[in-house]
Amino acid sequence: MGNMGNRGRLLRTLILPALMLLSGLAHAAAVQVARSAQLRLDAVIHGKRAVLYAVRRDDHTPIVGAGRVTADINGHPLPLRPDGTGYAFSLAGLPPGRQSLQVVVAHNGIHELLSGTITLPKPAPAASAFALLEQHGYGAWWVLNLVVLLLAARLIMRRKPPPSD
Repeated sequence: MGNMGNRGRLLRTLILPALMLLSGLAHAAAVQVARSAQLRLDAVIHGKRAVLYAVRRDDHTPIVGAGRVTADINGHPLPLRPDGTGYAFSLAGLPPGRQSLQVVVAHNGIHELLSGTITLPKPAPAASAFALLEQHGYGAWWVLNLVVLLLAARLIMRRKPPPSD
């Protein structure tokens, strides 16, 4: 039985990162939101989007499919969109900070309610032109230098030639 526990941990450490990679969230960290005797609910927040993963605790298989999971934040329904590996939703319009999350998962002929909290990030401030240059590195500096050179060439070409005697 001890071998099954090690195998379960191995599956958890391999399956969840693979699922995050498939849904484009490889560098975001999974946070356990809630758990019951049969299920674990994990959330991955990345930018303006989040994904919920409902996973069976005994064999670590994800619960996927339309209509299998419904959720609400602070009593307001949360539109979930199955993305093949989990349930994606937008963070647009949701206030930052700790939010109460309730999720109903349909599995094995039952509907199980999982409750927990999720911390939504503050929106990133608008980027200035200089911040964009810093963020995109040397490529942006090359473009800026090219624009300056083109402007200088245009100014030189518009110069009037000296009068000839």
